[in-house]
Amino acid sequence: MKNSVKTLLIVLLFTLSACGTSSNKESEAGNVSYELTQQEDKVFMLDDETSVDGIYAKYVVVDGVGYYSFFNRPNRHLYFYNYKTGEIAHKIKLAADGPNEIIYPYGFFEYWVHDFDNIFVNTMQFYYKINKEGEVLKRVKSHENFSFSDSRLALDASTTFKDGKLYTSNTSFVTAEGDTSWLRANFDFEKGEVEKYYLDERTILPDFEDKAERTREMAKTGGITSLGFFFAGNDQNLYGTSQISDSLYYFENSEFKETYFAGDPEIKSTDLDGFFMLSIVTTTENSVSIGPNPTQPPHFVGNLYTSPDKQMIYRVLAHGTKPRINPETNKEVPTVFGASLIVFDTKTKKSGVIKLPEELINQVALNNAFVTEEGIHFSLKEANSESEKVYKVVKVNKL
Repeated sequence: MKNSVKTLLIVLLFTLSACGTSSNKESEAGNVSYELTQQEDKVFMLDDETSVDGIYAKYVVVDGVGYYSFFNRPNRHLYFYNYKTGEIAHKIKLAADGPNEIIYPYGFFEYWVHDFDNIFVNTMQFYYKINKEGEVLKRVKSHENFSFSDSRLALDASTTFKDGKLYTSNTSFVTAEGDTSWLRANFDFEKGEVEKYYLDERTILPDFEDKAERTREMAKTGGITSLGFFFAGNDQNLYGTSQISDSLYYFENSEFKETYFAGDPEIKSTDLDGFFMLSIVTTTENSVSIGPNPTQPPHFVGNLYTSPDKQMIYRVLAHGTKPRINPETNKEVPTVFGASLIVFDTKTKKSGVIKLPEELINQVALNNAFVTEEGIHFSLKEANSESEKVYKVVKVNKL
């Protein structure tokens, strides 16, 4: 792979989140018992323009209606299915040229839906606000060209839009020596500029200087295993964590308040050294490639999955992996055989843990999930049909 922005796109596939340790305010571990109930599979019929592979869906609620939604890259459409009926409710075409052109020069694409008149798209070089007709209501150029050190918005489940401002995550891959790494930003979309940066990375990451130095060294070769952060909640009540942190850090109106345990009390997640072992960076004279280490220490996979009412936060700890040969590449890749589902209730501030059945782990992609009122939906690893997207659904119940 060329030493270019393409390297970054591969890195993003293996990059999840940053780390942190518990404080002396941390709540008691594993003090609530939960169980899983297998629900009926949820199946969505795909049209002829959609491939069953490459769908990373989300659950969106607009005006009280729940939608199964995803970006279909081959035909440049955003899809919204009525979740209950399974029928396509909206297909939003993203124009490739003209006044409503939406381009993603680095291949990167993410979106977040406030309502159908305020759909936000981030392509790393541009920020867009569009409506369900695909009209570009606002286009903001974030940067002229890509740079590892640039600060950029990142749309996530905690993003909030009010009074014309977007309250969302902020990220940069490399922090200059002595600089502050801000994790959140208030972006005035009409003015097209950041009004305020807040939430210092050091609040969550005690080993910030070590991490920053390592990424600065990696940036010299063009291959970065970057630590990002995950958030749940909204601008007023925010929970942040990382791929290797057993904690949730709670912020109220951007002020740090408390640390809560949100891990498996029997299995500790890896540390910063372990994080940098999750990926293997191979450098040759003309290229840099990054791939997963076949041997993985315990770490969290996927995002923070939240219930539609934002009361429940779910995360998955992968604590048992073994190498297997990928028949297409003939290279070793990690296969998960042991995982725990962590459950955190934002009202009671208490957590619980459920060991996931190995049969379920073998069937689903733990890093490709969303939550509805019906339960947690995990995408099947291998499709049974090219015309159906199938999810295994499990309901979490308190004992």
